[in-house]
Formats: sequence, structure tokens, C-alpha cells
Amino acid sequence: MEEIDLYLEKIRNNVLESKDIDLIIKMIEEDTKKGHIKSEKDDIQWFEVYKFGLEELELALKGGSNMKVGDWRQNLDYSKVRSFVDEMEEKSLITNVSWHGAVIFDIVNPEVYRIHLCNKIKEHICKLYGL
Repeated sequence: MEEIDLYLEKIRNNVLESKDIDLIIKMIEEDTKKGHIKSEKDDIQWFEVYKFGLEELELALKGGSNMKVGDWRQNLDYSKVRSFVDEMEEKSLITNVSWHGAVIFDIVNPEVYRIHLCNKIKEHICKLYGL
């Protein structure tokens, strides 16, 4: 089984974790260097946003309040984070969004949020790999 298939299987089983995104990024960069796929800096930035989304979910699932502070300022593209959060809010996957130096929001239904996020990741991987 190819490395890409391992991640697609994790997505299908809804068990993809934020730590997997670093490995996906590494795989994409290596496959781009080898000429197997064409990826841009923009693609890597989107995967970093997906990682942020998974990290927020993992924090919410650890218990306590569903409201989490997403401190993305140091390494993520603001416009992509804004677009991601706006889309999640439009689809009612998150609520109580607040932007005060960091983004704060509640995840309404963690399972539906995970499925939506995993579908976004799968679509992006499939686009890059022509699947």
C-alpha cells in the first residue's frame, strides 16, 4: 500500500490526526521534488490550516469547554484561516466565533466537524494526486 493510501484510509475511517498532517506535507513535498505531483506553497499552507482545524478538534475532544483558542498567528496564513473559519461557521459546524488576536470558537458537533474537515483534506489530496 502506498503512503497516500494509508492517509486516505485514515480519512475514510475518520481517524486522521493533526500529527498526520505533518507527514502528509512531507509526502507532498517529496513527491513534488520527484516530479510525481505539482504542488505550490499555497497547497502546503492549506494543509497547515487543516492541521490547525484538527488540533482544535483534538482540544475540544479532550474535555472541558468546547470553546478553544486557536493561536494560529505565528505560522499560518491569516486569509486562509479566516476563510476556513468562515466556511465552518457558514455550515454551522462552529459557533461563537471571536477574533481577538487569536480565533475562539465552539465546535457544535465534533463528529460532523471531523467528517467535513476530513472530506476537505481528501479532496485536496485527490486533486494533487489526480485521484
